[in-house]
Amino acid sequence: MLDSVLPENFDAQVFLRDYWQKKPLLIRAGGASFVDLIEPEELAGLACEEGVESRIVQVNPEQDKWTLRQGPFKEQDFLDLPETHYSLLVQAVDQWVDDVAALLADFDFIPGWRIDDVMISYATDQGNVGPHFDYYDVFLIQGMGQKRWQTGAVCNSLTPRRDDSGLKLLRDFNAEQEWIVNPGDILYLPPGVSHYGLAIGNSMTYSVGFRAPSYADILSGVLDSALDSLSEDQRYTDSNPRLPIHPGEITPDVIENLQQLIQSLMQDPVRIRQWFGRTMTTPKYPVQDDEPCCGDDHEHDHDPIGIDTVTGLRDAYDKGVGIYKVPGARFAYAVTANKAELYADGEIHLCDLRLLTLFQALSTPGHVDEIDAEVVKASLLDDEAAGLLLTLYQAGSLVIG
Repeated sequence: MLDSVLPENFDAQVFLRDYWQKKPLLIRAGGASFVDLIEPEELAGLACEEGVESRIVQVNPEQDKWTLRQGPFKEQDFLDLPETHYSLLVQAVDQWVDDVAALLADFDFIPGWRIDDVMISYATDQGNVGPHFDYYDVFLIQGMGQKRWQTGAVCNSLTPRRDDSGLKLLRDFNAEQEWIVNPGDILYLPPGVSHYGLAIGNSMTYSVGFRAPSYADILSGVLDSALDSLSEDQRYTDSNPRLPIHPGEITPDVIENLQQLIQSLMQDPVRIRQWFGRTMTTPKYPVQDDEPCCGDDHEHDHDPIGIDTVTGLRDAYDKGVGIYKVPGARFAYAVTANKAELYADGEIHLCDLRLLTLFQALSTPGHVDEIDAEVVKASLLDDEAAGLLLTLYQAGSLVIG
């Protein structure tokens, strides 16, 4: 694959200032040709696996009626498809194919905990999933073939949509910009921008999507976290008892007291930080024990070593094994005044600040390469760091091989 899908003249700082979450940008490919990281037949094979989210979308020749089917599929399902006018979409291919996972390193100018997954779609001529919008940022990397992309107005939950196909397509779409993209071209779309991509011949698209929890999710999540900290003994009390003007009145000081109570529960920065860290690292697609493999040499996919002590971990490493992140594992960290918090697959680990270098090595995007050997070597000499590595290994976030 290419060293980078982004051209040499791509300026991440300018992109973040002028385009990120503001307006679309077409990034034309650099000089090198883009080579697909997976074959259509391999993508179809993934779509037949349990635990892999996949969809087939067909559209009629008039381009006004779409049908949706959910995987997993059978080989006969693909044999029954027409030659044109359909798309196959497979989520989280980065979790199954190392070369696809390596794409994520090119987008390290966005925090790694924001990245969701890499979805790959294969579309036959005229295939598409209809005009729609997403609630998240996305980079659409063109693989084989060509695609005509149109973008339109910014949409929201009030924008009229048609739900007859289960795809939540836009009822009315008016193109404002149009591009023909070729292999290696990248179209960036901010949240809410309506878009419509039509395959010109057989075509593949690699979609790098980002997590964006809704305000409702954030509020309910922090509230649930606050509720978990409360006991049945904590009850409403009268803050300023006095004779009422009328026994039926709820006075302003009662509301002010309740407001202060709610604010004290919801404005705790530790609670917010820890809820957010756990949430943004919770895997959307848990790794399966019988994880499929698509042509790559996954030497570290199946861990043959049973290790249950720090001594055993050190001995194994001394014998030349490497430590890798499990495909699909998610890491992030936060630094406080006197501690560092590692978030790993939805769990929190409070450690000394001296483990920060290890945290950074773990939360670097991608799982293909061995975790920095110098960092691991130094960590295994530290009892707390070695214990953390053992805990992450036993929890299934790391693999040794």
